[in-house]
Amino acid sequence: MSLGTSKGMVADAGKQLIDAWKIARRDWDDDTARWFEAEFLDPLSPKIRGAIAAMDKLGAMTTRAERDCS
Repeated sequence: MSLGTSKGMVADAGKQLIDAWKIARRDWDDDTARWFEAEFLDPLSPKIRGAIAAMDKLGAMTTRAERDCS
């Protein structure tokens, strides 16, 4: 699997999770839901963005290494 494919899968999974959470929140609106969101989901978005940024950096490094070694 290519790095680009993996990056897309991570981004898609994050979007699917957010979409599913929005649907769940329509019916689940209590202190536990707010705790779950704050504890698990809010910290996840920056981590997903960080992972995608790291994949971009790794892709650039791989491209440069391939170019330098040819």
